[in-house]
Amino acid sequence: MDTKALKLTAIAATMLDGFAPTKWTPLPPLDDGVRVLLDDDRQQLVATAQTQLDRTADTGSAAEAGRIYDAMYPHADFTWPHLRALTEVDAEYFGTSTPTTVTLVDPLPGAPLGDVPIADTARASSLAQALATLHSAAPEPVSEAGFPVEDPSRSQFLILERLDQAASTGRVPSALLQHWEEEFEKVALWHFLATPIHGSIDEASVYTDQERVLALSEIGRLRVADPAVDLAAASALIDPAALPTFFEEYLNSRPRADEHVITRAELLAEFAVLDWLLEAVDSGDEAAIEDAADLLISFNDVLFAAAPGTDSGSAEHRDDASAETPTADDASAGDDEHEVVSDGTNGPADEEGTGVEAAITERDRNDVFIPRARPASASDEPAADAPAASDESAASTEPTPDQDDGTGPISRPDRP
Repeated sequence: MDTKALKLTAIAATMLDGFAPTKWTPLPPLDDGVRVLLDDDRQQLVATAQTQLDRTADTGSAAEAGRIYDAMYPHADFTWPHLRALTEVDAEYFGTSTPTTVTLVDPLPGAPLGDVPIADTARASSLAQALATLHSAAPEPVSEAGFPVEDPSRSQFLILERLDQAASTGRVPSALLQHWEEEFEKVALWHFLATPIHGSIDEASVYTDQERVLALSEIGRLRVADPAVDLAAASALIDPAALPTFFEEYLNSRPRADEHVITRAELLAEFAVLDWLLEAVDSGDEAAIEDAADLLISFNDVLFAAAPGTDSGSAEHRDDASAETPTADDASAGDDEHEVVSDGTNGPADEEGTGVEAAITERDRNDVFIPRARPASASDEPAADAPAASDESAASTEPTPDQDDGTGPISRPDRP
C-alpha cells in the first residue's frame, strides 16, 4: 500500500473548508512527487506533495503566475492550474530533507502528452495558437509582479556562455561549435522584443485531448524573455512531419512576431543536446557524459553530411540540412502504458479523453531530441532554458542598437 498517498490524502482533507473527500486515487507523480485525485461527491481536486526538488520555480511563484494568467488571458481557449489551498509539513512526514509543500488544485482537462509526439496537424496547430496567445500579451504585468525579465542581449550572453562551457569540455565537435558560434553571433537574430513566455513547455505540461491543447501546467517559470524558448521546447514534442504546420500556424496567429523567431527556435532546439552534456558534466556522471558526447557526434554527422573521403566535422562540407529531416533511432522509446482515471474511482475515463487525468503517460527522462535526426521526443529540459536575470527590470526590451547592417557577426558580449 502506498503510505505516502494515504498521508497526503489525510493532509489534504484538512486543507479546504467544506471539502471532505470520500474517495482517493493515486496518480502518476510526473515531476512533483506524490499526487492523488480526491473526490467528495461534489467536486474533485488534485493534491500534490512536492517531495522532489523543484528546479524550476517555487509554489509561491506558481500561485502568483496563475493569478497573472487569469488577468492576462481571460478569453484563452486553454486553461492552467488554479490553486485552491497550500500548506507545508515537516520534512519527517514524507521522509524528505526539507519541509514539503502540499497543494490542492482544480483538475486539468485532458491528459499530459507523455512520450508520444504530436503527429496530427490539429493538435500541432492548437499548441501553436496557445503559445501565440501567451506571447501576445503585454509584458508589464509579469515584470511588475517580480518575475524575471531577460532582454535579447542577456539571452545572447547566456547562450554564448554555455557554448564556452561546452567547448571547455573538449567533447563537442569543432564544426558544431563553429556552426553555433557563427549563428548565435548574427546581429539580426537578436532584433526582437521580449514577451511573456511559459518557460517550461514539456511532455508533462501540455494537456490535450484527441483534437487540441486543453491546458498548460507547470506555469511557475513565467517570465519575460525570448518567445523562441517556448517554440524550441514545443518543437521537441511534435513529429517532424507536423513541424511546418506548427511554425506556420504560430506566425499566422501572431502576425507581429519578429522575423527571426523560427530561426532562433530551431537553433535553440539543436542546443538541447549541448545542454544535456553540460548537465552531465555538472553532475559528474561519466556514463551520461559519454552518452551526451556520442549524441553530439551523431548530430554533427547529421548536420554536416560530408562527401566520401572528407572530414564530416568540417564546416566546409556542410550540406543544407535544414531542408531535410532524416531520422535515426538514437534514444530509447518511452513507455506507452497509460493509467486511466476519471471520477475518483478505478473506472475508465470517457472515450473522448477529456476527463480528469484521462490518460497520463509516464515520462522517459532519457529521451533527447536531436533536430533533423529522428522523430521528436521530449528532452529532459526545455531546449534553451537559460537562467533568468533577477537584476533586469524593464518590461519592454529593445534590440541591441549598436549594429546597423543586421547581417554579420558581432563581438561576443563581455564576460563579467
